[in-house]
Amino acid sequence: MKITGEIVRIFPKDTNTDEIISGKYKYDELDLNKLAQHTFEAIDRHFYEDCRKLDQPIIVAGANFGCGSSREQAPQVLKACGISCIIAESFARIFYRNGFNIGMPLIECDSITKSVSQGEALMVDFGVGTITNINRRQEHHFKTIPPFMQQLLQRGGLMPYLETCGDYSD
Repeated sequence: MKITGEIVRIFPKDTNTDEIISGKYKYDELDLNKLAQHTFEAIDRHFYEDCRKLDQPIIVAGANFGCGSSREQAPQVLKACGISCIIAESFARIFYRNGFNIGMPLIECDSITKSVSQGEALMVDFGVGTITNINRRQEHHFKTIPPFMQQLLQRGGLMPYLETCGDYSD
């Protein structure tokens, strides 16, 4: 599996789920496409519109992306914004698992924020564990995603996986 897209934003370390989607919307709006319009609005009011302008927007972030509450809407609204992949130095564990559960590719890559810029094009090759910065012609390596997590991505998340496979067996 490969994704080629453009970096829509680079977020700092400890970007939390309250910044991704404010809790004030969580109970009033259930439609993820409507909820997505409020993604990052407290810190980046143009995020949603900028994502919609790109074919395969990619987020790059520092360490501990998605920390804070275990709000499952955080990765869901990012997917509804059209985010094709999130590359971070590390993720909060529950955000990481929630991302794979909905079929959102998440990649951990050390020091990635120091070697890319917003607007640059990246090609992510999940099979070999590389991120190629097309603009700079630089390659970064990441630990490949475990086979079961790749199966979740290929089927679109945990629920489609269970509908197809029936259980967690290979």
